[in-house]
Amino acid sequence: MENMINIKCNWKHASLEYQIKKFDTSQDLSRSAILIREIQAADKVQDWKPIKGLLSKIERLDDIPTFANLQAKYDEEIGEILECVKNKILLDLDDLKVLQTQYLVQLLQINYLEELKKEALAVRTDHQIEIKDIDAPEMVKLLVEMILLDKDSAALNEIRKILVNWRNNR
Repeated sequence: MENMINIKCNWKHASLEYQIKKFDTSQDLSRSAILIREIQAADKVQDWKPIKGLLSKIERLDDIPTFANLQAKYDEEIGEILECVKNKILLDLDDLKVLQTQYLVQLLQINYLEELKKEALAVRTDHQIEIKDIDAPEMVKLLVEMILLDKDSAALNEIRKILVNWRNNR
């Protein structure tokens, strides 16, 4: 038997989905695949209170495509994990009487997004480099990595300005 989540979405869902797709390095970025990874990440959560607090800090991204509803399928095994996650959320967030699916999806999304950010940060800090080690090919490699992993960074905007100035002053 196949299970499905089908909800009406708001701007928080769209913003979180956009950011997840920006950080997720998996090949399959379908909603079902992302939902499965979100549920698997949620299964490891010790306390949902800090994650609930993150929901108030979601940035509203106006220039992204919005969608009216979210549909995602999952199998029996993931469905069992999801039931355990729901029970854990209701226990941890004792002020909740009912866990609405829209809210559940937001909690799953923000948790997964935070996990992706931690992984990206861990990858960056694992390999420290020095200026003397950077040659032209390494600069190109790092620039491409920056574009792929953090295309909205302030550093990338600075590089963009430098490139425009260089091109216009040649």
